[in-house]
Amino acid sequence: MNADPAGTARGPWKVLLVDDEPAVHEMSRLVLADLVFDGLGVELLSAGSAAEAREILLRTRDVALVLLDVVMETDDAGIALVSFIREQLRNIRMQIVLRTGQPGMAPERDMVLRHEINGYFLKTDITAQRLHSIVVSALRTYRFALAGQPGPAHGPWPAAAPAADGARRALAMELSQAHSEQTIVMHAQPEVRLASNRIAGIELVPLWRTSQGVLPAARVSEALPDGEPRRRIVQGLITQACFWARSWSAAAGSPLPVSVPLVGENLGACDTLALIIDTVREAGLPPGSLDLLVSEPSLLNPHPATSDAVAALRDAGFTFTLLDFGAQTISLQWLSRLGPDRLKIHRPFVRAVASDPARMALARSVIALAQTLRIAAIADGIASDSDAQFFKWEGCELGQGDALAPACALADVAEHLQHGNRTPH
Repeated sequence: MNADPAGTARGPWKVLLVDDEPAVHEMSRLVLADLVFDGLGVELLSAGSAAEAREILLRTRDVALVLLDVVMETDDAGIALVSFIREQLRNIRMQIVLRTGQPGMAPERDMVLRHEINGYFLKTDITAQRLHSIVVSALRTYRFALAGQPGPAHGPWPAAAPAADGARRALAMELSQAHSEQTIVMHAQPEVRLASNRIAGIELVPLWRTSQGVLPAARVSEALPDGEPRRRIVQGLITQACFWARSWSAAAGSPLPVSVPLVGENLGACDTLALIIDTVREAGLPPGSLDLLVSEPSLLNPHPATSDAVAALRDAGFTFTLLDFGAQTISLQWLSRLGPDRLKIHRPFVRAVASDPARMALARSVIALAQTLRIAAIADGIASDSDAQFFKWEGCELGQGDALAPACALADVAEHLQHGNRTPH
């Protein structure tokens, strides 16, 4: 046995291959049979479905890398497994590389922006040498994430909490010391009015480069404690949103709202709330220029401070978009009372909806509820013309996704706006 970077004895690097094609398993086993990294070989674990992979992950703590097919028993089985690893197992160290033979079902830009993965490849592009390189690169990143933290031990998942806490603390320290302009990559995701196919707003999508991978705002919110580092990030995002709202509205010739994620679950944090309001008031933007993307726990929290914060932000001109609606149990009473201006339909209810009667029923229910409460619904993650047509027919007001207008660089938005505000779709 060799010592791992954290000082705990362990055996070979564990790599889990999840794919419903037996030939992929056979080829990968042959290619990786002689691979040695940092003095250790590779133990290849195999699963033919996402369900089988869950069982393996529940009993095997120290999996370093998951090589994951996207489309298996369902169209989004691979994406659901990513959520299981990151949200239920709360494992932020494990490397996840998606491999797909159906790129149309899982467009690369959408996967990288929206999901906490560490790589994305077409199966047809993965030669034997490329697979070696992918695995070594992932193991190197995993080793770096382990450095200075309690090492993994064999056994069931519940005993892994101290290591996960150590990873979270290390990430918090890294984010606290980082300079925003060096670590944040910003993309623009157009919001399209389905009835007219015109751009109705722009969502800013920040991603943070860290030693634990490229992370979205939700992961940063979870890791970063309240204090000066969080305030610095919040102010930077709001300042950028103000700048681009003014710039893009000028290019469009009319007001164009810009959505920006709330970093932090506590909507009523007094210091952060005051900072947001002061930044917006100094910018002098008209009401409705900025939209705050908030999670269900943040907005639908039955606490007086939440109600006060919502009222103060509305007075400052903000609107609110509720994220991932339908993903959690919610209070309809609080939804009605704190009524967001818009809600995003949970992505698993959107993708491939036109070919799945169950998803159709769920999507219709959410749209009907939104209409009853006079809340605009956004179908997030539309990847095909048939899905776009479904939501248009059902009266969903807005949509996002590659089938409508792919995410792009901030500087490219103005070009779309100057050409009549219509999307390429």
